[in-house]
Amino acid sequence: MTAILTLMFVRNPGEVPSPFLAPLGAAALRLLVEHRTEDIKALLSREPVDAILLDQDHLQDSVVTELKRIAPRTPVILLRRRSQRAAIKPPGVAAVCCADPEDEKVLNALPVFFGFILGKQVLHFRNHTLVPSA
Repeated sequence: MTAILTLMFVRNPGEVPSPFLAPLGAAALRLLVEHRTEDIKALLSREPVDAILLDQDHLQDSVVTELKRIAPRTPVILLRRRSQRAAIKPPGVAAVCCADPEDEKVLNALPVFFGFILGKQVLHFRNHTLVPSA
Protein backbone atom coordinates (compact mmCIF):
# COMPACT_ATOMS: atom_id res chain seq x y z
CA MET A 1 0.00 0.00 0.00
CA THR A 2 1.12 3.54 -0.62
CA ALA A 3 1.54 6.32 1.95
CA ILE A 4 -1.18 8.31 0.18
CA LEU A 5 -4.77 7.19 0.60
CA THR A 6 -6.18 5.29 -2.40
CA LEU A 7 -9.92 4.66 -2.46
CA MET A 8 -12.15 2.95 -4.97
CA PHE A 9 -15.69 4.29 -5.20
CA VAL A 10 -18.06 1.76 -6.77
CA ARG A 11 -21.22 3.13 -8.32
CA ASN A 12 -23.94 1.94 -10.65
CA PRO A 13 -23.61 3.13 -14.25
CA GLY A 14 -26.17 5.65 -15.44
CA GLU A 15 -27.31 6.66 -11.95
CA VAL A 16 -27.12 10.11 -10.42
CA PRO A 17 -23.67 10.50 -8.81
CA SER A 18 -23.50 10.09 -5.07
CA PRO A 19 -23.26 13.32 -3.02
CA PHE A 20 -20.32 11.68 -1.26
CA LEU A 21 -18.31 11.52 -4.49
CA ALA A 22 -17.55 15.25 -4.95
CA PRO A 23 -15.76 15.89 -1.62
CA LEU A 24 -13.72 12.73 -2.03
CA GLY A 25 -12.75 13.80 -5.54
CA ALA A 26 -11.73 17.28 -4.32
CA ALA A 27 -9.24 15.90 -1.80
CA ALA A 28 -5.67 15.08 -2.75
CA LEU A 29 -6.07 11.36 -2.58
CA ARG A 30 -6.28 8.76 -5.28
CA LEU A 31 -9.95 8.24 -5.95
CA LEU A 32 -10.79 5.58 -8.49
CA VAL A 33 -14.41 5.44 -9.64
CA GLU A 34 -15.59 2.21 -11.20
CA HIS A 35 -18.90 0.58 -11.93
CA ARG A 36 -18.34 -2.49 -14.09
CA THR A 37 -17.25 -5.71 -12.40
CA GLU A 38 -14.70 -6.39 -15.14
CA ASP A 39 -13.10 -2.95 -14.62
CA ILE A 40 -13.03 -3.43 -10.86
CA LYS A 41 -11.32 -6.83 -11.23
CA ALA A 42 -8.77 -5.45 -13.68
CA LEU A 43 -7.96 -2.45 -11.52
CA LEU A 44 -7.60 -4.44 -8.30
CA SER A 45 -5.33 -6.94 -10.03
CA ARG A 46 -3.00 -4.10 -11.09
CA GLU A 47 -2.89 -1.94 -7.99
CA PRO A 48 -3.97 -2.14 -4.37
CA VAL A 49 -6.54 0.19 -2.84
CA ASP A 50 -6.90 1.03 0.85
CA ALA A 51 -10.68 0.72 0.89
CA ILE A 52 -13.70 0.26 -1.35
CA LEU A 53 -16.55 2.72 -0.85
CA LEU A 54 -20.21 2.12 -1.69
CA ASP A 55 -23.15 4.50 -1.39
CA GLN A 56 -26.07 2.73 0.27
CA ASP A 57 -28.34 4.06 -2.48
CA HIS A 58 -26.25 2.10 -4.98
CA LEU A 59 -26.02 -1.04 -2.90
CA GLN A 60 -27.22 -4.23 -4.51
CA ASP A 61 -27.39 -7.63 -2.87
CA SER A 62 -24.54 -9.24 -4.75
CA VAL A 63 -22.17 -6.24 -4.92
CA VAL A 64 -20.48 -6.66 -1.54
CA THR A 65 -20.17 -10.43 -2.00
CA GLU A 66 -18.53 -9.94 -5.39
CA LEU A 67 -16.18 -7.23 -4.08
CA LYS A 68 -15.09 -9.43 -1.17
CA ARG A 69 -14.46 -12.30 -3.57
CA ILE A 70 -12.29 -10.05 -5.77
CA ALA A 71 -10.47 -8.28 -2.90
CA PRO A 72 -10.98 -10.27 0.31
CA ARG A 73 -8.55 -8.21 2.43
CA THR A 74 -9.71 -4.77 1.29
CA PRO A 75 -12.23 -3.17 3.65
CA VAL A 76 -15.60 -2.21 2.19
CA ILE A 77 -17.11 0.95 3.69
CA LEU A 78 -20.79 1.71 3.21
CA LEU A 79 -21.75 5.40 3.01
CA ARG A 80 -25.22 6.11 4.38
CA ARG A 81 -27.22 9.32 4.65
CA ARG A 82 -28.31 10.35 8.13
CA SER A 83 -31.91 10.35 6.92
CA GLN A 84 -31.71 6.67 5.98
CA ARG A 85 -33.02 4.22 8.49
CA ALA A 86 -30.24 2.49 10.35
CA ALA A 87 -30.08 -1.15 9.49
CA ILE A 88 -27.85 -4.05 10.31
CA LYS A 89 -24.49 -3.77 8.63
CA PRO A 90 -24.53 -6.02 5.56
CA PRO A 91 -22.21 -9.06 5.63
CA GLY A 92 -18.79 -8.22 4.23
CA VAL A 93 -19.01 -4.52 5.07
CA ALA A 94 -16.23 -3.44 7.44
CA ALA A 95 -17.77 -0.12 8.48
CA VAL A 96 -20.76 2.14 7.91
CA CYS A 97 -20.16 5.88 7.67
CA CYS A 98 -23.30 7.93 8.24
CA ALA A 99 -23.30 11.59 7.13
CA ASP A 100 -25.66 14.31 5.99
CA PRO A 101 -25.02 15.15 2.30
CA GLU A 102 -26.18 18.72 3.00
CA ASP A 103 -23.49 19.29 5.65
CA GLU A 104 -20.50 20.52 3.65
CA LYS A 105 -18.15 20.54 6.65
CA VAL A 106 -18.83 16.89 7.40
CA LEU A 107 -18.53 15.89 3.73
CA ASN A 108 -15.22 17.76 3.41
CA ALA A 109 -13.94 15.94 6.50
CA LEU A 110 -14.64 12.49 5.04
CA PRO A 111 -11.25 12.15 3.25
CA VAL A 112 -9.41 13.08 6.46
CA PHE A 113 -11.53 10.64 8.45
CA PHE A 114 -10.88 7.81 6.00
CA GLY A 115 -7.16 8.63 6.03
CA PHE A 116 -7.15 8.51 9.81
CA ILE A 117 -8.96 5.18 10.18
CA LEU A 118 -6.94 3.61 7.36
CA GLY A 119 -3.59 4.95 8.62
CA LYS A 120 -2.81 7.07 5.54
CA GLN A 121 -2.24 10.74 4.88
CA VAL A 122 -4.54 13.08 3.04
CA LEU A 123 -3.63 16.50 1.69
CA HIS A 124 -6.83 18.51 1.97
CA PHE A 125 -7.08 21.16 -0.76
CA ARG A 126 -9.60 23.37 1.01
CA ASN A 127 -7.19 24.53 3.71
CA HIS A 128 -3.89 23.25 2.27
CA THR A 129 -2.90 21.27 5.34
CA LEU A 130 -1.27 17.91 5.47
CA VAL A 131 -2.86 15.42 7.80
CA PRO A 132 -0.09 12.91 8.54
CA SER A 133 -0.71 9.27 9.19
CA ALA A 134 -0.72 8.16 12.82
